[in-house]
Amino acid sequence: MKSVRREVRRRVLRERAGGRAGAPRRAWGTAAAVALAAVLACAGCSAPGAGKTATAGTQSFITEPVTTEQVAALGDVTLRMWADQAEKPLMKSVVPAFEKKYPNVTVDITYKSFDDLIATVVNAASGSTPPDLFQGNIGYAVDGALVKAKLVRPLDDVAATYGWLTGTGASTLAPARWNSAGTAFGDGNLYGMSPISEVQGIYYNKALLKSLGLEPPRSLSDLEKDLPVVKAAGKQPIMLGNSDQYAATHIFSDLAVTEQSPASISDWIGGKAGTTFATAGNEKAADTMADWAKKGWFGSGYDGLSNEDAIARFAKGSGAFFVGGSWNGAKLDPEKFGFGALTTGGAGATASPWHIAASSKATPAAVAFLAALHTPEAGQEILDTGRLPVVTDGVKGANSLQSQTLDVLKRTIAAGTQVGYYDWTATDMLSVMGGRLQEVMAGRTSRAAFTKAVQDSWQKARRSE
Repeated sequence: MKSVRREVRRRVLRERAGGRAGAPRRAWGTAAAVALAAVLACAGCSAPGAGKTATAGTQSFITEPVTTEQVAALGDVTLRMWADQAEKPLMKSVVPAFEKKYPNVTVDITYKSFDDLIATVVNAASGSTPPDLFQGNIGYAVDGALVKAKLVRPLDDVAATYGWLTGTGASTLAPARWNSAGTAFGDGNLYGMSPISEVQGIYYNKALLKSLGLEPPRSLSDLEKDLPVVKAAGKQPIMLGNSDQYAATHIFSDLAVTEQSPASISDWIGGKAGTTFATAGNEKAADTMADWAKKGWFGSGYDGLSNEDAIARFAKGSGAFFVGGSWNGAKLDPEKFGFGALTTGGAGATASPWHIAASSKATPAAVAFLAALHTPEAGQEILDTGRLPVVTDGVKGANSLQSQTLDVLKRTIAAGTQVGYYDWTATDMLSVMGGRLQEVMAGRTSRAAFTKAVQDSWQKARRSE
């Protein structure tokens, strides 16, 4: 668990410095879903969009967007929120605009480090005065616990009313859905929404490729044709720093999604019964990682180099390619580097979802705030503050690298390859998968032993539910 916490801290630091969409959602625990219910607790006010009078503890669904009149009916109210401290830049623009539109609402945000947030938010949500809105964490320990204890309001009616189910980014809602038994996420009732997205792909050194007469790769096949050319020229093909073990798993996931149905990967990540990691696609991806390492495509000493050091070296011109996530782009000069995808889209995920407390007495305002986050205007603000939105309509990048990354994100969402991260599945998955993948790349273990170890960890986690 300590290694997981260290990795969480590293990724949070990367997010602050590099604009990552959200800290990793690595969690485990017991979870059970609940029947769809919408607790609109606002004493003496209208339920949002329902045109009815509701009192604390009543249940109602919304059928129309929340109006300013319904929020005004709350009287002077404080909308209490808990958020990851990485949300500060976005909230500096969203909150003043929201308070201007709803002048009776004061937004009070408590910012916490990602570690602190996921360690305390379930207890806060179960307390006598829970925050009205708060971020959770994809997986069983946080979101699963919130759903099982009926601490969060289902959002199916909100999503339907505001067009989230058919609009841009509809597929990104999947990680916040839970099945009826609460044993798997990715399908079922909706309990959260994230406005932040991220995507993995391949960064390339424009000048180096041009000097070698190479075009930016547009597929895995293109990349594999370029790698020996770069190596023959005495340059390092792929810059990799894997001392923290997660960087190679990201490359593996990019390869794996080209070899099998994205849905099969997301089903396994979500814990769907009967799924397995021991697939032909995952075995082929493991073989490719071993082959690339043997041929020297990653250079030498990559297991002793951190990802941060690797991206810093790449930014200074070492290496032709860097396979990684959109959060790395902030450290690269857009005039010198480009970004593309190895698949129809690219592997990716969404950030920690926002939830509405089931017992909130300011639900109309909370619904309105979530709606404000899920708009093209908010999407542009998200991009402008260095991250990627799930709603991309009309959103434009400020430079070529940002525009390319946004384009890959759009194709990723459209292709359904925003499958999430393998290490969402169990608390020890990063160390199991990352460590065994290092062994595969070093030629010390087989692909079959690798996939078996990962599946065993997944199965053990399922038995503990």
